Amino acid sequence: GLEYLHSQEPPVYHGDLKSLNILVSSECLALITDFGSARHLESDHPSKQPKGNDHQPRTATDLTTGQEPITLEALFSATASTITLTGSSYTLRWAAPELLQDEKPCLRSDIWALGWIAYEVMTNTIPFHDVKTNAIVINRVIQGHLPSVTEHARMSLIRRLCSVMVQCWSINPDGRPTAEECRKSISWMVSDISLGLPCFGGIDLPCT
Repeated sequence: GLEYLHSQEPPVYHGDLKSLNILVSSECLALITDFGSARHLESDHPSKQPKGNDHQPRTATDLTTGQEPITLEALFSATASTITLTGSSYTLRWAAPELLQDEKPCLRSDIWALGWIAYEVMTNTIPFHDVKTNAIVINRVIQGHLPSVTEHARMSLIRRLCSVMVQCWSINPDGRPTAEECRKSISWMVSDISLGLPCFGGIDLPCT
């Protein structure tokens, strides 16, 4: 579903991906819902993502009003250990670090949230389930203090999915895979299972 949105012309950024916005049909198909935050991205496409320092925030346009969305502005002071919030159109715990720093959303912001959805499915917990305050969540995301998925009993058994999740959580949006790449990686895992092959080998990145 996410690959379909990102492959449109112009591409569509969902903007609020999380498990609560994914329903399962009677045919056991996962369906993405709640497009209230969805936006057309004017000059972005998953197959034409910029590399390195060429990455620039993209302009997002409301699908119905043509207006740019209100973003979450978080002012973080490392010295004073304070965070000032001025509002949000995103669900905080699934929000990518660039959104928390008041940058424009991009397709890779959805990919960050996709990694958290995989985490939810495997651990049956929401992101930062042990944290009660928004300020601490933002602090952890901006500083890159994310869960160590290998410490969770379930995740440690599925190393390939672990690898995909770690890539989705790259602080630099350019380091995250496209929706198509995620779909292919997961499809290969399903193929391995159907063939009776182990799905916990062959990881490319450390699961931290």
